[in-house]
Amino acid sequence: MNVTFKHCGEHLASSRYRAIIPTAELAKLGIGPGSEWVVMGKHNWNWDEQTAGYSKKCFDVCDDNFDHPQWGEHYHLCCLKADLVTCNSAEMQRIIHERTGKDAIAIPDPYEQPEKPPRVHDKLLWFGHRTNLRDLAPWVGKLKNLEVVSNFEGTTPWSPQEMDRAFDRAGLVVIPTGKSMAKSANRAIESLRRGLFPVCGYLPSYGDLGVYVGDIGDGVKWALSHQDEVISRIKRAQAYIRGEYSPKRIGALWKAALFD
Repeated sequence: MNVTFKHCGEHLASSRYRAIIPTAELAKLGIGPGSEWVVMGKHNWNWDEQTAGYSKKCFDVCDDNFDHPQWGEHYHLCCLKADLVTCNSAEMQRIIHERTGKDAIAIPDPYEQPEKPPRVHDKLLWFGHRTNLRDLAPWVGKLKNLEVVSNFEGTTPWSPQEMDRAFDRAGLVVIPTGKSMAKSANRAIESLRRGLFPVCGYLPSYGDLGVYVGDIGDGVKWALSHQDEVISRIKRAQAYIRGEYSPKRIGALWKAALFD
């Protein structure tokens, strides 16, 4: 049994969650790289070139780009050509079947960060890729004491070290939701692992975490005025995440999807 995960570099969260961490966990199970399976994700690559020489091909979907004017055709084509389609959430699984007729296997993103003690105060944090800054835009100017970490000029520049410092400075995380309902809960999960409570827009994948879902401004006010409840919710979520989203469990799910 062997599998090669190809990815776009550790600077992308999707590469870490969907390729680098699964590769490390499968190695612990005795499954290393090779030509039996290849797992591909994202876009800007050619199917025939990148999958040549591999016996079986898996296409992993973590973004709903089926209607994207530039990448939509790529996502349709890869789903249809793949021997196996995987994805990051139940909602993405539903969308893939609706758009392509393929039955995908949903494998959550694992947690990545060390667990830290819960706390809450009024220093707010948003973090993410610059393409997601549009989700935050309606709240810039409305939220006080907000730090933004991203790969965009004028924000705190993203790096693993700077992300660590930003988490340590923060007392709450805000995660407005964009148009896609198929995203995973990885940013909320990482925030909870760091001891921070996420105030979120609606996303189906948040359903099991006990986070605040609704208006971001109202959520910040609620969290700051219910700090004991917030601390309790963080502790419950951390206990749940330790098992449900552990890298070990996610590695086992990849093994089952590819080889069972």
